[in-house]
Amino acid sequence: MKTKLPHSLLVVAMMALLAPPLLHAKKVEFPADDPAFTFTMPDDWTTETGKDGRIYCTAPDGFKIGIVASPAVSDADDATKLLPTILKGMADAMKCENYKAEEAKTGEMGKLSLASMRGQCKSEGTEMALNAVVFSLEPGTYFTIVGAAPAIVDKAHDKEMNQLIRSITAVE
Repeated sequence: MKTKLPHSLLVVAMMALLAPPLLHAKKVEFPADDPAFTFTMPDDWTTETGKDGRIYCTAPDGFKIGIVASPAVSDADDATKLLPTILKGMADAMKCENYKAEEAKTGEMGKLSLASMRGQCKSEGTEMALNAVVFSLEPGTYFTIVGAAPAIVDKAHDKEMNQLIRSITAVE
């Protein structure tokens, strides 16, 4: 089932589009071996390449996201179907209690087509936020951004994540 972005998410998307760019930002290309897109992230974040060419971006406070190519996703329906599997896998790996996920949201920001889902749970007594975004800049080529963090840390990085997503641009 495809769900349109609700009004509140549209407002966040519009805020991201109107937000000023990161003042101290660095541009990153992904994948490193054959870049398909670039994005900007704060200068004080670090990057690390993991297995299968994925990249991890980490803020100084430990907030971390992973970005990976998603070759098994061929269309928007596949992207939406993948999200619950990603979040449930993250929750299981974290041994979460009281795991709940919101319904997947879909939308577009310029040339960026995306599907996103948010979950929450408690891990070792800490309220956690789990996030996954599957996006495409061209039909048939999909990438996934995932992150799990204490809810308060996740909220503190909302603006940076909105700007990062907004900055995603295809490599010409």
